[in-house]
This record gives sequence, structure tokens and C-alpha cells, in this order.
Amino acid sequence: MIPNRTATKFALIALAVLCAATMAAAGTIRGSSGNGEDSGAPNWLLLGRSQSIPLAANGKKVTMTREIICLNQDVENARPSPTLTLSGSCDTGDYMYLFQFQSTSANVGVSIGKLSGFDPTNANNFGVMICDSATNTIEMCTNDPTGTHIPNFTAVATKTAVTFTVPGTFPSYPAGTAQQGQGLTFFVITSQLAAPLPISLPTVGIR
Repeated sequence: MIPNRTATKFALIALAVLCAATMAAAGTIRGSSGNGEDSGAPNWLLLGRSQSIPLAANGKKVTMTREIICLNQDVENARPSPTLTLSGSCDTGDYMYLFQFQSTSANVGVSIGKLSGFDPTNANNFGVMICDSATNTIEMCTNDPTGTHIPNFTAVATKTAVTFTVPGTFPSYPAGTAQQGQGLTFFVITSQLAAPLPISLPTVGIR
């Protein structure tokens, strides 16, 4: 039989490992100005806005639009001397996934899963993207330039997923440009440094 002191030590170690694997945070509010300007879109916009996608679960409904940004403005095909075998990727493997939501439901949880190369301990890797600059009008973002109307959302992150929870009534926002869209826009950043391709495409669900 394991002595009580040893058993307690093992329990504390197990708890520490669990805490390290899961991080709860408010997330980061980031401005689209940090990702590039309109004139440089060929360098940072890897995959443009998708069509609106309906999602439903537990009596709740949302519509979602998604987009992919090259965090380091290094779209392979736009580089002076592209590596042909990496065509269609971000050269360094650093991807920013944008997910824009609209809903009339309350207490919506959004789960972004199957993430590859995601660091859950860095709160800068997930949060809300706001439209904060007139020099970037073609990136999907939330039309709340000062970030004063972003809800008090929470985020729980693991190595392969992050779940955003929006308490109360889901917020609505005025439409931005046609490219900025309309709705609450979450972002997730991953680093596929070892292999930029194939791109790991996250799954999205609500609860």
C-alpha cells in the first residue's frame, strides 16, 4: 500500500499536470491593424471569407463565417521566390483562423477543435478580432473599433481546442465593409512550424 504522504504527492502532481493542460482565461482583444493593410492583402489573406454556415445544438443556433490569415504576412504564392511545393500555405506555418458568428440565442459556447501546433498557455493565441483601422478594411472582424462592446466572454484552452463562452444575450454589431462582415469574430493562432502543409483545418461546434 502507498503511504498517505506519497499518495498525496502523486495527487498533487496529477492536479498540476491537469492544470497545465487546461487554461481558463478571458482571451485577448486584437485589432485587425496588426495583421496588415489593404494594399498588402496578397501577403496576408490566405483564404477569403467562406459562405455563411449554420450551426445548431441544444436548442441554440448560430451562423458562422470563416477566414484564414498568414500571421507573418507570408502567403507562399505572393513571395518573390515561392517554394512551389508549399503553394497555398503560410511559409512559416503560422496560421490565424478567424470565425465570425451571429446569433439570437443566449449563453452560447463556441468550441474550436482539432487544433495543431496550438499553445494554450499563451492567451495572445486566442480571443476577439476587432476592426480598429481604416488601413485594413478587407479582413473579417467585429465592427467595434474601441472594443468597448465586446462581451465578458471566457475561454478554456487545451492543446487541441479552445472553447469560448458568451454569457447572456449574444451581442449584435453593425455591419462593417462587405469584407469585414458582421458579428462577433473570434481568432485562434497556431504554429505548424515543422510542416506548413497540409494545413490543419479546425472543427467548429456550439453548445
